[in-house]
Amino acid sequence: MEKLLDRISPKMWRIILLTGLALLVWLTVYATLKYRINVIAALPIVAVMGLLVLYNYKIIFYLLIFCIPWSLHLELGGGLAMDIFTEPLMLVFLAVFLVEFLAGRQFSLKKKVFPFHILIFLILFWTFFTTLTSEIFLRSFKFLLAKVWYLCTFVYIAERVITSVKDIKRIFWLFFIPMVLVSLFISIKHATFGFSFEESNSVPNPLFVNGVIYAATLALFTPWAFFARNWYSPKTLEWYLIHIGLFILMMGVVFAYKRGAWLAVGVLPFVYLLIKRKLFDKVIYAGLIFLFLGLAYLLTDNNYYYFAPSYRKTIFHEGDLEGHLTATFEGREISAAERFYRWVAAKNMVADMPWVGSGPSTFNKVYQGYTDDAFKTYVSDNEEESTTHNYFLMTFAEQGFVGGILFGFLTIFMLLRGYHIYHRLRDPTHQNILMMVMLGYCTILFHSLLNELIEVDKIGSMFWLSLVIIHKFEVWDAETTK
Repeated sequence: MEKLLDRISPKMWRIILLTGLALLVWLTVYATLKYRINVIAALPIVAVMGLLVLYNYKIIFYLLIFCIPWSLHLELGGGLAMDIFTEPLMLVFLAVFLVEFLAGRQFSLKKKVFPFHILIFLILFWTFFTTLTSEIFLRSFKFLLAKVWYLCTFVYIAERVITSVKDIKRIFWLFFIPMVLVSLFISIKHATFGFSFEESNSVPNPLFVNGVIYAATLALFTPWAFFARNWYSPKTLEWYLIHIGLFILMMGVVFAYKRGAWLAVGVLPFVYLLIKRKLFDKVIYAGLIFLFLGLAYLLTDNNYYYFAPSYRKTIFHEGDLEGHLTATFEGREISAAERFYRWVAAKNMVADMPWVGSGPSTFNKVYQGYTDDAFKTYVSDNEEESTTHNYFLMTFAEQGFVGGILFGFLTIFMLLRGYHIYHRLRDPTHQNILMMVMLGYCTILFHSLLNELIEVDKIGSMFWLSLVIIHKFEVWDAETTK
């Protein structure tokens, strides 16, 4: 049998595979029409995906990147939801990982293990452990599954797909083109409402769940587009496309009317200067010192009560951008006041469950028992079931000190690692790419102080990809300095 298979030429194999695929298409069309089971029609797509994975899963990975900007978040009922088509493609890569795991090909003792790998493993292990101790096991288990296929795709597979800066450039274009088209579509839709502040949160639907996710995605990709301009000579087609796209993305940021996105993009020039002038690490260390001192002050003698909002004076300015901004600066804007309410609840959860927390993805089901009425607002009933409005604090509340410290250490460690690698690089193109990735990564971290977006496919995918790209530059730098 083996001798017979060896005699089959590559051309004959292609004919056999195409014939088999044509037969499968015919059979599925016949079965779909006869038995009226529409799901059968997906079999040819699954077969093609399987062949592509066997041949070269880079193609599927690039398809996934291309799908991210216009993926749709669908509620499936029973508390289940899925991002189409991104999560089904992530499941394909989960299957690839499992096959390679069973085949013993995913790890090699000959390859150098970097701190990045160890931190990812520890974070995944602790998520698994706190799932077992969770107060709502099923919710935590769903979170764990999603975390596994995100890491399998955007860490394990991405590390294998990205073998040179050419791959990073491909990722840029595959994300950039659909993102610009999506932003243009949303801007045109918003223009029909006169770019009104009141409609800014709803016009990104259904491509984005809300305006915050839309604005954060624009903010994180703006530095990518800005620095990609330098890859091409002036007045070439690519140069014009990137400049036009950058203008569309910036226009989207402006008319999204999201303070977080405005601030995230606004601080990027300062972050750039800090990196260039070799002050970035010093500012990070100083920031951590101020953070710890600030926390010590707030927790000493319950000084955080000085920041309790007045229930009657908190304001939501529907359709009034000027009033919205004024209330923000005066500390009377409702969403800012509600954040204090959630943060105090999270602090109380950490105090009560310091080691393992309440379990991944359980905060919005548990926190009401830990709230403080002194910080209550008139939207504290939380009908939309939003969470902590701070990803770092949420991790501490849900996974205890160990989980919170692991995640916090990963984010800061990779920031500093990217900064030091940047100054070791000698190739200007490599420096350009690493800078753009780090600045996009910084916008995600900035938004993580005010929201929890890393579990959203459009943000989370770029978060893990950014870490992998920083890690890849570390690997390439280590190889060139041997």
